[in-house]
Amino acid sequence: MFTRKIIMLSLFALMFFPFKALCLDPVPIYPENYKVLMENDRVRVLDFQLKKVAKEDAHSHPAHVVYVITGFKIRFTLPDGSTRIRETKDGDVWFSEAITHASENIGDTDAHGILVELKSPQPGESGQITPSDEQITAVTFIHGIKGKDNQLKKELLSLEAPTRAEPGNIAYDLYQSTDKENQFMRLEVWRSAQALEEHKKTPHIKASFDKRKQQGWTTEITTWKAVSVGR
Repeated sequence: MFTRKIIMLSLFALMFFPFKALCLDPVPIYPENYKVLMENDRVRVLDFQLKKVAKEDAHSHPAHVVYVITGFKIRFTLPDGSTRIRETKDGDVWFSEAITHASENIGDTDAHGILVELKSPQPGESGQITPSDEQITAVTFIHGIKGKDNQLKKELLSLEAPTRAEPGNIAYDLYQSTDKENQFMRLEVWRSAQALEEHKKTPHIKASFDKRKQQGWTTEITTWKAVSVGR
């Protein structure tokens, strides 16, 4: 009888336990699957992998952007028990709102990608991005020629100093794929969309674009701006 009361009280408490507290961060739960590449007050960038036939129990992600390094087929199970299958190919990019799900790799390849999580304001901050806050985040994926990754890396690193020196730039960080060394990800934060456009007109960027075109390097860029991120 006593045990039954304890179980009932526990279930009752869970009914009123904040849902956010039940949302599980996958990084400490699955350290073999998720590696934090960088983190600041606006984003967290994760390198994620899920081996063939591997499974993950329910965990949560805030709104995020995914870049697929190795295409995969994963079955996601949502809190209501429904399932969704996402099948991707190398180079796919998509955006997702905040979500809680379990995962199972049902494809023929090990899943691998980059996950850029977007953060909401911290406690005590305004729950709404004001119109005067025009900061914009640019996520760029650059593909070089296999076996000539050092040439592309040297070119991208040469842009770091002049880009950070621009008055409109807040951050410039470069990442190289751990298993496809000719693929790079660049994460930039700009004070405004106009600052980013002015950046594209600078001599060092124009020269870099021309060089990338001549060398056969490809570039995919997406830009993101926080709008209505209240809790």
